[in-house]
Amino acid sequence: MKKKYIMVTALSMAITIGSAMSTLAAGFESTSQGMKYRWGSGDYCTNNWVNYKSHWFFFGNDQLMRTGWIQRDNTWYYAADTGELQGGIMKINGNVYYFNTSTLKMVSGPYNYNNETHYFTENGTTDKGPYVYTEWNSDGTIKRGTKIGVFR
Repeated sequence: MKKKYIMVTALSMAITIGSAMSTLAAGFESTSQGMKYRWGSGDYCTNNWVNYKSHWFFFGNDQLMRTGWIQRDNTWYYAADTGELQGGIMKINGNVYYFNTSTLKMVSGPYNYNNETHYFTENGTTDKGPYVYTEWNSDGTIKRGTKIGVFR
């Protein structure tokens, strides 16, 4: 009886270890080419979005995380140097843009911000725009101000 118990326990452990080894942990991986995201299946994210801790990231056909300006589905997005897509009012290379805080898509046309209507285009506002504390460079790096990161 004791021998049978030991064999069943050993077989159970072997099956558990085997199934654990075939399932990879999903998550970000730093490679020599740049940051990638591996799905639980072991495949890398390719030309797709990833939602991680309520933040969105985009990975291109080369499986690398994008930063700065991203054009996708006939609209523009903007990602910080950490890769997280940004929403709200932003100053990028001296131009003021507004990104919808729900969809994170760049807004074009008239938009009411702080009780003032501003007209946004692909080149920013056509007026002097609202004051923006944080300024960004086109590659997603911060120029001045503060940034809150998702990886804290």
